[in-house]
Amino acid sequence: MKKRVIILISILLLILDNALMPFLAINGAYPKLLFIFALAYSIINGREEAVFIGAFSGILQDIYFYNGFGINSFINLFVCLLAAIIGENIYREKRLIPVISSIFIYILKVFIIFIVFKILGKTIDIKIGIFSALYGSIFMLFGYNYVFKLCNNQYEKNQWRFKW
Repeated sequence: MKKRVIILISILLLILDNALMPFLAINGAYPKLLFIFALAYSIINGREEAVFIGAFSGILQDIYFYNGFGINSFINLFVCLLAAIIGENIYREKRLIPVISSIFIYILKVFIIFIVFKILGKTIDIKIGIFSALYGSIFMLFGYNYVFKLCNNQYEKNQWRFKW
């Protein structure tokens, strides 16, 4: 049940990313809600869930990333796993450290994509990527608590089951 809810939320966020967020762009930069959700979910839930959400969100983002299919899948998997490792060592209840971590992880993703595209002989504007990371931190600041409550509600339901 939990994975179905996460899949539905991810698909909804992908639709919002491609339908609504370009209208909220500032100087061509807008945050990727699906990636921000994947980071928050990875920080909260740990490594196993991070691998799942990283790969799934990357595949969904690759649908609209026609210049290099597979790049987002690999990079999201890597950075979500990194976010999960960071999440193991912080207080997840406080949102300041996850928001700051997400900025650096988002910028890391931008740099990795920049390097991969440089190797492939293609160019992207790295300034727009960095501004998207900063713009995305605003959404992470407000959205982190919702993801945290979503994950905790699902854990509370399973927490009271007694196994013999």
